[in-house]
Amino acid sequence: MQLKKMVQSGELRAGERIPSSRELAATLHISRNTVIGAYDVLMSEGYLESEQRSGVYVGRAAQAFQLRPTTRGGRSNAANAYNAQPNTQFRAPLPFRPAQPDVRLFPIKIWNRHRARVLKRGANILHYQSVFSSGLDSLRHNIAEYLRDSRGVCCDWREIAITSGSQQALFLLAHLLIKPGDRVCMEDPGYLGARLAWKQAGAQILSAPIDDEGICLPLSDAQPVSLIYVTPSRQFPLGTCMSLGRRLMLLQTAIRLQTWIVEDDYDSEFRYKNPPLPSLQNLDENRRVIYVGTFSKILFPALRIGYAVLPPELVDRFASMKHIAEDHGPLIDQAALSAFMDSGAFHTHLRRCRRHYAERQQSFLDAVARHSLPLRFPITDGGMNIAGLLPAEVNDFTCSDELRFEGLDIPPLSKYAIFHVRPGLLFGFTAFDPRTIRRGVEKLARVLDKTRWPVSGKAAGAKTSTRNRAEA
Repeated sequence: MQLKKMVQSGELRAGERIPSSRELAATLHISRNTVIGAYDVLMSEGYLESEQRSGVYVGRAAQAFQLRPTTRGGRSNAANAYNAQPNTQFRAPLPFRPAQPDVRLFPIKIWNRHRARVLKRGANILHYQSVFSSGLDSLRHNIAEYLRDSRGVCCDWREIAITSGSQQALFLLAHLLIKPGDRVCMEDPGYLGARLAWKQAGAQILSAPIDDEGICLPLSDAQPVSLIYVTPSRQFPLGTCMSLGRRLMLLQTAIRLQTWIVEDDYDSEFRYKNPPLPSLQNLDENRRVIYVGTFSKILFPALRIGYAVLPPELVDRFASMKHIAEDHGPLIDQAALSAFMDSGAFHTHLRRCRRHYAERQQSFLDAVARHSLPLRFPITDGGMNIAGLLPAEVNDFTCSDELRFEGLDIPPLSKYAIFHVRPGLLFGFTAFDPRTIRRGVEKLARVLDKTRWPVSGKAAGAKTSTRNRAEA
């Protein structure tokens, strides 16, 4: 409203009389009811005050509404934020953004039916329910059963904590298990969200390279670590499946060093050729593994429901930490998800996604082969992403930037690395239909064909690979 802006700018000051509703309506040639409604809003917000039989005045607290003057010759951040236009558009991901499910496959009508039934059971679910700080019991039951049958995860339902996405689980684990200065070992390249969580808690990151069998632990008894973070089912971002021998070695190391392992099983549901190995947690007889998963990649990202399967000694400590972050999550969505799983719709949707995603991965690989692109895809057995390796002399950051200018969202593998990694690009294919995939690959081919990429190395800001070197 113009009057509000005049108060904020100081043009109208406290105590100044403003036109009556009748006068302003006549001046602006609008309905008096419209003016009365606007005045009522401004009075409720404190901008205006009404005095009986006297008129309407700028409120006595008007000075508090004035925007602060800019300092040092520039606009203040508050003024910039205030004057910025609100973002009201929800955008679909660009090709080939990684880790994006196709939300068009999601049965939203069935979901809404379950959600409506939850609300029809009564209004109590709308109340404050801190007793469910670790999540709705029925959903924890269903997750325990699902993980036991599909991933071989051994747990009691009480050992499952529902979180606002897997990222919240990682954040809470970081603050629960890590003290400033502690060492955390993680895969390199690896998931940025996990690295940021550990570093925010004050950890030093110990980089561990990846070979054909998975993580290569640079650990000895002289290098104690508080936590080891791995993605054994499909290493992010390269896609390697950790071998059984390497898994057993990892568990033995955790026992020897008395450290925790966080197993992030972010997209193991999507295997297209070979059946997945059981989870690392399934092999853990000493309960050193904390298993983390999410429904955001299976169903739709806006759902923001993840979970952690905790060893018994961490259950209460994690619940106390989560209670500080939030008393409880979105219980309506949790109840709807529980009903969705009970009805069988969850498994039907999962099978449908596997079929479509397998077809889309093949469409992507066929399109790449037709254009003879300088990309090599060594691992293609599943997942939502596929890592393409570029020639060793290519700067993948520059390559990714050029592709972004053409409307393609394809991050470089170097983005996920602490030290130097073979240049490459990470492609997500699951959110895009075959036609979009073919067009995206055609655009990719044009960009790669017309551009000469600067060589990678020190000029590109790469760091020398040192297996036992820690990142502060």
